[in-house]
Amino acid sequence: MPAENTALKELLYAHPFFSLVDEELLRALSSGAELITLEAGSLLYSAGTNANAAFLLAAGKIERGDPENPAENRIILEGELAGDEPLDGLENYTCSARTLTDCSIWQIPAQQLREALLSSPRALRARAVLWQSRRLAERIRMSWLEKDEQALFITRKHPFFLLMSFLLPVLGFAVLVVAGVLFGAARPDLTVFAMAAGFVFCALWLAWNHHNWANDYYIITNHRMVWVEKVSGFYESRQEAPLGMVTSVGVQSTQPGRILGYADVVVRTIIGNLRFNRVADSDVIEHLVEVFWRRRQSEQAAFEEEKMRAALRQKLAGTGATQPVQPKEGESLPLESDLPLLREKSFFAWLFGDFLKVRYEIGGVTTYRKHWFVLLGKALLPTLVLACGIVLLAATLTWNFKLLPYNLSVFLGVLLVIAALIWLVYNYADWRNDIYRLTPDQVIDIDRKPLGRESRRTAPLEKILAVEYERRGLIPMLLNFGTVFIRVSTEVLTFDNVYQPSKVQEDIFRRMQAAAAAARERDIDEERERVARWFSVYHAQTQDTTKRLNPPPL
Repeated sequence: MPAENTALKELLYAHPFFSLVDEELLRALSSGAELITLEAGSLLYSAGTNANAAFLLAAGKIERGDPENPAENRIILEGELAGDEPLDGLENYTCSARTLTDCSIWQIPAQQLREALLSSPRALRARAVLWQSRRLAERIRMSWLEKDEQALFITRKHPFFLLMSFLLPVLGFAVLVVAGVLFGAARPDLTVFAMAAGFVFCALWLAWNHHNWANDYYIITNHRMVWVEKVSGFYESRQEAPLGMVTSVGVQSTQPGRILGYADVVVRTIIGNLRFNRVADSDVIEHLVEVFWRRRQSEQAAFEEEKMRAALRQKLAGTGATQPVQPKEGESLPLESDLPLLREKSFFAWLFGDFLKVRYEIGGVTTYRKHWFVLLGKALLPTLVLACGIVLLAATLTWNFKLLPYNLSVFLGVLLVIAALIWLVYNYADWRNDIYRLTPDQVIDIDRKPLGRESRRTAPLEKILAVEYERRGLIPMLLNFGTVFIRVSTEVLTFDNVYQPSKVQEDIFRRMQAAAAAARERDIDEERERVARWFSVYHAQTQDTTKRLNPPPL
């Protein structure tokens, strides 16, 4: 078989849905394809022209998009398909494609492409899943993506769980309606008010559940896998693992899941497991993870070879210490010193900008607060004082309280209300200032009193010996909060009363393993430098020996 056809077959085997096509059809695709080369800035095809072929990128980068709508432009990377309109049965291209770099491109006839895809049900399913993923990615804003990083796949939990989240508010409103019909005849005005209030409450509950389901999604980019989870106004989480650190992929299902068509995709990595929970088309997603994982391994192997070549070239040329090859975006976590600085905020933006959030992430730093139940405990007494002040004012202004003079009663009521409000704001500020942070290289415990002292304890991730957690008592068990213990030498740092302590523990373990992987990478770079220096000495010694054995003519 010619070398060119072998290279094309390797590209097809590494493609998300062509890898599911039968061997005989792949052979037919390879024989009918033609390799073309284009310089940077060349037009591959334009919108409205006849879609008689698709293009599989072997090397380089292509920009695909509509010149009239630049926001929807997309970069086609090596191993991806451009001009796939024939697969959708379209006769013309819907957009234009232009090369960003010098490119090698396989041109595959449209007819052969359609025949190959239509003959494989699994390939058709994979394409349908990727098409739905692309439509979803166009609607979701992912501002945290790095430069030169793009989403290859995105999905949410199975829609069945959205319907299940609707069940409780719908049943609640139904019970309210039944109660109103049975017992509301005596007070129809109160019944109508209760019905209207119940309808508004249940509608908001439904919208809140839908928003939470829509903000819980799983993403595979060309650098990493990400699980983004948000509970509106209270909680947000982003777990991720580099694609290059995957060790295995599997699917775990239950009998109800097999009936309804959902399962868990479990991705095991060097730094822990990442689960795509309760997703549809789990077998296709498992295949996609494997394909993107193999592609990333190939990219990393090529990058490692380039780093070794650069090190040897510089050493053998006698230019001194090797200059490190710039890593691709997203290959490592940033150090705390590399994190973006936050802009100065106004007092109220600072106080209420992340109101009631118990977990959030900014610039690679994860911040935890104590559970809101702790805030409720702090707010209980000032709320009682506020209620007493309001009751006193109301009773005095309506002349129902006469134990004290009128002016004194009003003064005491206003004083109690103002004092209670100040007390509430103070306790809220005290709660939000007691934070725990997890950065790429350390854990931080910050305890700051409003208008008072501040204490700060830190521990490097590489010095942590053990991470444990406990939930003690009925309320912590019901509300899922507890204390995380971080043991560093003879000291113990505690993240007190944090929400989902098991997840906090998992976050810390993940960062510890990522830091250990970065340390191993530094060791490999040092070893590469040492080997390159050894070759440089050997090369110099060989040249010196050759000169002595072959002296110049007299």
